[in-house]
Amino acid sequence: MNFDFFRTKLKWRLATVAATSFIFVSTLGTLGYTVAGAFHYMASVVDDIDDARAVTAAKGALRALQKQLGATVRDNAYWDDAFSQMSGPGATDWATENWGSTTANYPLYDTAMALGTDGNPIMAYHKGEVVTDPNGFYLGKLAQVIDAARRPDPGRDGVPVSFIKTQDGIAIIGAAAIQPSAFEDKLDYSALPVLVFSKQLTPTVVAEISATFTISGLALQNTVDTLRALHAELKDMEGHDVGYLTWPHVDPGTTGYLRVRPTVVGAGIVLILLLTAVGGAGFMAFRSISSSERRSAYEAKHDALTGLLNRVGCFEQLEKAVQSNVLGASLLMIDLDGFKPVNDAWGHAVGDELLRSVAARLVDHLPDGAIVARLGGDEFAVISRDQVLKDGALAARILTSLSSPFVIGGRTIEISCSVGAANMSDPGTNAAELLRRADLALYRSKDMGRGRSMIYSPSLDEDAANTSDLEQELRHALASGQIRTVFQPLVDATTREIRGVEALARWKSATRGDVTPEVFISLAERAGLIDQLGFEVLRLSVREASRWPGVGVAVNVSPLQLRNPYFASQVGDILAQADFDPMRLTIEVTEGVLISNPDQAKRAFKTLRNMGIKIALDDFGCGYASIGALREFGFDRMKIDRSLIVALDHDDRDGAVLHATIALANALHLPVTAEGIETEEQAAAVRLSGCDELQGYLFSRPASADQITQAYFAPSSRLAG
Repeated sequence: MNFDFFRTKLKWRLATVAATSFIFVSTLGTLGYTVAGAFHYMASVVDDIDDARAVTAAKGALRALQKQLGATVRDNAYWDDAFSQMSGPGATDWATENWGSTTANYPLYDTAMALGTDGNPIMAYHKGEVVTDPNGFYLGKLAQVIDAARRPDPGRDGVPVSFIKTQDGIAIIGAAAIQPSAFEDKLDYSALPVLVFSKQLTPTVVAEISATFTISGLALQNTVDTLRALHAELKDMEGHDVGYLTWPHVDPGTTGYLRVRPTVVGAGIVLILLLTAVGGAGFMAFRSISSSERRSAYEAKHDALTGLLNRVGCFEQLEKAVQSNVLGASLLMIDLDGFKPVNDAWGHAVGDELLRSVAARLVDHLPDGAIVARLGGDEFAVISRDQVLKDGALAARILTSLSSPFVIGGRTIEISCSVGAANMSDPGTNAAELLRRADLALYRSKDMGRGRSMIYSPSLDEDAANTSDLEQELRHALASGQIRTVFQPLVDATTREIRGVEALARWKSATRGDVTPEVFISLAERAGLIDQLGFEVLRLSVREASRWPGVGVAVNVSPLQLRNPYFASQVGDILAQADFDPMRLTIEVTEGVLISNPDQAKRAFKTLRNMGIKIALDDFGCGYASIGALREFGFDRMKIDRSLIVALDHDDRDGAVLHATIALANALHLPVTAEGIETEEQAAAVRLSGCDELQGYLFSRPASADQITQAYFAPSSRLAG
């Protein structure tokens, strides 16, 4: 009885142990299965988060590339100098010098093209080599890029940028119509040349994206296996895929799970560790995505060279200042004077360092709260919400801060700046209008000379409108033959016989009457019409002078004309058409040619002299010509500035200066012409000092060709002085 009880009790214990073990094992198994499933699920979540981070980072990288190229295209296309130069005869050389030559090793683009209204290339370079078939280079897709570029862009931030297939592979491409810096809604964009920049997505570029945005195994492919790789689409102007950035799944969650699994000794510990790992991975993924987004947003609104706000960021801050309705909000536009010669003399590396130094100095010297931006090139802007424009205090501080020399690489560089300012004087003024006013004031300050500032006033709009109207009238005058020439005799200092004439341009506007040469020649230089005006005057001059056998004619030439590499050949064509002896022509240039592209001027002078044309230095004594410069350029004649002649009547010391100047010319074996002679005393003084040729009202005022003929080449006649 006791034995049976024992056996029964043992059976119950065994059953209890078995049941307990089963329950325990089942519980452990269920827990293990649940934990393993949780591990697998969490690992998948981490993998998905990392995939999402990588996709977001890749798309952010593509947006950053597009915004960077868009900013580069905008800085070069929305440029007054480019707009004026591309409409002139020297457009190809100018575009090659500024854009084409940089494609060999420039980091922002390796292809640059300027395309005319007919689609033909004005200039096309790829990696320093000429592209003969731009449309073929872009595999027939260039037309859609040009169409997108010619859409008006009032906000100045809508430059179309996309991806495109080329003969060298896939590239990022941006384009814009070459136009003035300020938006003009009446401009015919279909008649504008287009600037195209592109950058090949080479393995080096892809590797930089991979390193910058932490995307391992990044590659550029024409197709993509969506099951085996992640990808970001590269779309063209029409929204079609032209390629893909692909990279393999990293699967950090799965990798982590496989590594920790052998060491898991308990479901609870593993669960805690895994939850911690997942939480940490999620946090890091979130931080990585947020960091990539912040970096992309920063790069889109900041200048890569100086770290300042770029044009987009500046306009955004300006809109915020305007929306705050603070009437003291102000905008100052800054343009560096003398920056281009620095680039030309010492290269872009020194120029870039100078721009960084200018940016740092502006930030250090301006009041707290002022926002400094670089709009592109050598143009900066300052936004202030304080009422600091009174008496031009902020503009004066800017001028002062940049007046001290910069020391860069052992070089001492002196520059200055021009400042245009505008403030919110009227409620409701928007950001675009404030920008236009400051830009208008900047142009006026540049017209006034270096190191000046100008605060916007409504009169500037009136002046701008008047200048624009006058420019249109001048264009019409050139097209309709309203420009005429008069002539002033050049006489022998001893015999008083006529040796030659100087041709002078005249224009009588139908609405304004006589416009002085100082006004319309300066206007022609600013409007890019100086070549057309200069060649028209030359053409009229040699045609009229052809009636006076043996008499030379002198024609003034602007230093800007000598920037035209075809100037000398075009002069030769005009002389050939008129059958005019080149040895009878003298080209007169002012001392400005000594610093305005002197190398090109020397080449032009050499070609002109080979044709027999003489070169005279006009207005000597009022500028900065040195003895070395006179020898270097090898002028054939020197004309003494009228100011030295007038000074004879007032100060003996000025007379000594005149005598010394003529003596210098004689020592250099340069014949001398004295202009501005109005009295016999002046004529006698300069003749005794060594002048062999005289010009002035004493002999004749400027007269028409018929009057010159009547006075000097008809029997028994004389022109009244």
